Amino acid sequence: MIKVNPPDYEIIILNAFSSDGTGEIADNLSEEYKKIKVIHRKSWYGLGANYMEGVRQASMSYFVLFPGDKENSTDSLAKSLEYIGKADIIVSYTLNTQVRSLHRRIVSRFFVYLLNFLFNLKLKYYNGNAVYKTDMLKKVSVRSEDFAYNAEILIKLIKSGQSFIEVGIEIKPTGKTAIFNIRNVFGVIKSIMLLFIDVTIINRGKYKKTIKQIV
Repeated sequence: MIKVNPPDYEIIILNAFSSDGTGEIADNLSEEYKKIKVIHRKSWYGLGANYMEGVRQASMSYFVLFPGDKENSTDSLAKSLEYIGKADIIVSYTLNTQVRSLHRRIVSRFFVYLLNFLFNLKLKYYNGNAVYKTDMLKKVSVRSEDFAYNAEILIKLIKSGQSFIEVGIEIKPTGKTAIFNIRNVFGVIKSIMLLFIDVTIINRGKYKKTIKQIV
């Protein structure tokens, strides 16, 4: 196992309107471990909205999402954290894509191709668990409340001149994902359209900085 020893840390558990006892378990953990902070959402919000609420509550220097679907391992997180300080953003991408269904791999590749084409980028992946500087994240205006939130953040920060490095990680196979339900699909399409208008038309001058990829 890769070991990372940060000088300080906090764990923010966001209970996104669950009904399976998650909130109570999280509260018990926060009472036992003072580094754990719990946020309870009283109504339904999208993944992007929940993510940004976590950002607003964060107090450490860096911020990274660690989903509860068991797809990501602590080793993969530790590998990304090793690159802290080498770039403003650490962008993770999946090495062992074969553990996902063929349908998901096709959709994922199309999503990456489309975003790279629309925004003149060459990223390997847009939905990985990126590590950001917290103060940098707090300044980003994020419209996407759905699964497109991370793509919006990456595109806006990278095209505004923030440096980034891509790190390959391995994931574990999981079951079905909620991203492909009708509401989420249409939400992502809408978010991409609004993002394209924002970045390439309305605020074009703001997002024309030199791309700074660290290799």
